[in-house]
Amino acid sequence: MTLRGWATLAWQSDYGQFYLIDEEDLAFEAPIEITPEMEARSLFALSMGFVIYTADCLQQHIRIQIYDSEPNHPPAEVMSGRPRTRIETSKANFPSQKFTISSPSKPYPLPGGPTFSLDAAVVTIRISWMEFQGSRDDGVPVDPDIIEISIWPS
Repeated sequence: MTLRGWATLAWQSDYGQFYLIDEEDLAFEAPIEITPEMEARSLFALSMGFVIYTADCLQQHIRIQIYDSEPNHPPAEVMSGRPRTRIETSKANFPSQKFTISSPSKPYPLPGGPTFSLDAAVVTIRISWMEFQGSRDDGVPVDPDIIEISIWPS
């Protein structure tokens, strides 16, 4: 298992969601209706791309890690040692073997946004959420949610 690339992004998920969009999908459209399964798993695999749902619309740190094979999965979030609140694994399809990140109010393609390269079109994606536990108050700063996304060829 070799780490092929990574990035950490400070993000604010509009409407509690963000997208991993295949670079060649210029007609990308996120699902309008969220099914109970999508809500329960907090994700949805599209024919080209992927939707990840968050607990709310406040700030997240999104960590994207791309590997050449399935990595080891630490039992807790590495930097804080705190347990993850949810973990899901799914297949994803990026035919161009490249994707970018976006959200409902961001233009697509995102001008100057990051592009991530993959070793395969069909990949396994593992999302680990470490969400803020407690009540949110817009006037009081809280730690951001941390969403780790590990990707490797299927």
